[in-house]
Amino acid sequence: MEKIKNIENKSGLLIGGGIFAGILSSLCCVGPLVLTLLGVSGAATLSKLDVLRVPMIIMVVTLFTIAGWVLYRKRKICEPGSICADPKKYKRMVITYWIGLVIAIVGLSSPQWVAFLFG
Repeated sequence: MEKIKNIENKSGLLIGGGIFAGILSSLCCVGPLVLTLLGVSGAATLSKLDVLRVPMIIMVVTLFTIAGWVLYRKRKICEPGSICADPKKYKRMVITYWIGLVIAIVGLSSPQWVAFLFG
C-alpha cells in the first residue's frame, strides 16, 4: 500500500507535467502570435516547434489519464495520511486537476482557435 500512497501524493506532478506539455504543444501556434503582437521580430521560427505537437498531445493525454485515475480510482482504497484522507486537500487536488485539464485543452486546441480568431 505504500507504493499506492506514493503515487497518489505525486498526482500534483502529473497535473503539472500535463499543463507543461499542453503549453509546450501550443508554442508553435500561439507563440508566434503573441511575440508578433509584442513586436518581436523572428517569431515565426517558433512555428518549427510543430513537430513537438503529437508527442506533447500523447504526453498530455497520458499524464492527465494517470492523474485522473489516481485521484478518482484510488479514492476507494484511501489510507490515513494520503491526499484522499483529508477532504480539503482532496478537493483542492480535484479542482487543480480540472483547471489544469482546461488549460491543457486550450493549449492543445490553439491551432483551431488562433486560426478562427486571427485567420
